[in-house]
Amino acid sequence: MKKIVILGATGTIGLNALQVIRKEPDSFQVLGLACHSNLKRLASQVREFQPDFVCLDQPDLEAERLFPHLSVLTGESGLVRLATLPEADLILVAIPGITSLVPVLESLRCGKTVALATKEIMVVAGSLIMETARRHQATILPVDSEHNALFQCLAGENRDRVARVYLTASGGPFLNRKDLENVLLEQVLAHPVWKMGRKITVDSATLMNKALEMIEAHHLFGLPPEKIAVLIHREAIVHGLVEFTDGVFKAVLSPPDMKFALSHVLHYPDRAQVSWKTLRLEEVARLTFRQPGEKDGWLALARRALKEGGSVPVVLNGANEEAVSLFLQRRIKFNQIIPLVEKVLKEHTCTGVTTVEEVIHLNNWARNRVRSLAGVS
Repeated sequence: MKKIVILGATGTIGLNALQVIRKEPDSFQVLGLACHSNLKRLASQVREFQPDFVCLDQPDLEAERLFPHLSVLTGESGLVRLATLPEADLILVAIPGITSLVPVLESLRCGKTVALATKEIMVVAGSLIMETARRHQATILPVDSEHNALFQCLAGENRDRVARVYLTASGGPFLNRKDLENVLLEQVLAHPVWKMGRKITVDSATLMNKALEMIEAHHLFGLPPEKIAVLIHREAIVHGLVEFTDGVFKAVLSPPDMKFALSHVLHYPDRAQVSWKTLRLEEVARLTFRQPGEKDGWLALARRALKEGGSVPVVLNGANEEAVSLFLQRRIKFNQIIPLVEKVLKEHTCTGVTTVEEVIHLNNWARNRVRSLAGVS
């Protein structure tokens, strides 16, 4: 029985992971659950899965009352404790943003297997994370559907024989819409294909999630920028493709449901004996692909971040997070998100980044610059 810790248990990824676990109760034991503040949902999960540990963002007297027989942890130190539990077999990390950076690094230093659904920490500290994993013989399993697909396609392959990898993008709700001036928050959050958290749904609408995924793929798979491409694929059936030097392609296909990728990492290196849905290609009938526009703002930002590295991806990520947060608060318009990120990057000169403290400093600077440029306090 595999013992699982979930950081981000009450969000979309956490809920989907628990659905996978619920379907095979004899295969998994939930050892610990962490959430930001959704006590009601967490209490329901505790009743069902009976973990030994829970972790919240802040101390909460109500949590002490709700969970009298559990070890109730809080803050970053609590996340580190969960992520380094000696008895844990797999740590699923699904906390948006860079909050989980230190817990992930500590988990890797313990040689753990980390299932990573938080792309932001790989964007801001990919080199540090991968080097830590190598040094301590830890394993990183990508959970994002695109990176999980590439991970499966590249298994057992000689990386020198990879011509290019392709991340696919459904394109979000506004792919062919020219006027984005009066886009409403509710329209942005109504993704036509995927059911995701609010932040990543906004990133999908701006396509900034593809910029972040390109940077993540560079670190995860050790590929140079020129071997990483994006294809717009509206059907969201093909999640990733690898083109080899002999002209052969490999791809992973499944219905657009995160439980497929989650099932893969939870069972890894085995595969589940059960499936969530059956993909019938005769019903799909047609799969379409096209390249994104060369002048798209998100693509230019991704290419600069990949080319320069260092502090640029940190600033890119921090500026985007703050801009998205302001949009979710209805304090800026949707079509201001990418321009604000571009303005902050124009002000920034690339420097080296080697420590967590430098990442945090640059992240805070970028977020503060967005607020200043947007004219909000």
